[in-house]
Amino acid sequence: PLLLALSVIISQAHSVQAQEIPVPVNLHVVLLKKVFSLCKTLQGKQIKVVIVFTDASALVIDEALTGFLAIGIQASACKPNQMAKEASDADVVYIAPGAGAAQKFCEDKGILSVTGMPSLVESGQSTVSIGIEAGKPKVFIHLTRSKTEKQEFSSDLFKVARVYR
Repeated sequence: PLLLALSVIISQAHSVQAQEIPVPVNLHVVLLKKVFSLCKTLQGKQIKVVIVFTDASALVIDEALTGFLAIGIQASACKPNQMAKEASDADVVYIAPGAGAAQKFCEDKGILSVTGMPSLVESGQSTVSIGIEAGKPKVFIHLTRSKTEKQEFSSDLFKVARVYR
């Protein structure tokens, strides 16, 4: 019975993450790299991404780290209470499920916040996400939040993104 209960809990946790992150992590990190190239604040930099996670988002960490490293982006991971030490020199903070505490940190430090969860962009808790629109991956961007984080994007991005204010 214990093993069955654990497998049910694990499968439920995975399905919750699948609902929160509609585009597979390995695909949306590639699309985020394209977004980074359209961020004037990041142009010409060797980008450093810090993935902020909680125990609830442990399944996403390995996929995101592997995905960013595979496309040549330096990446590391930390929990929200480690951000001051681990993410102060980051260019981008990737918010994993359950790690919404990164919002204020990104505002204070002028660090771009990205996520695989479009709901965080819709609610103004993150600047960029990759979601699904008309059955295809689409960039979601929160314009007001991008200004709060002191980020400037090419107008080319706004032509292809779903923009929130």
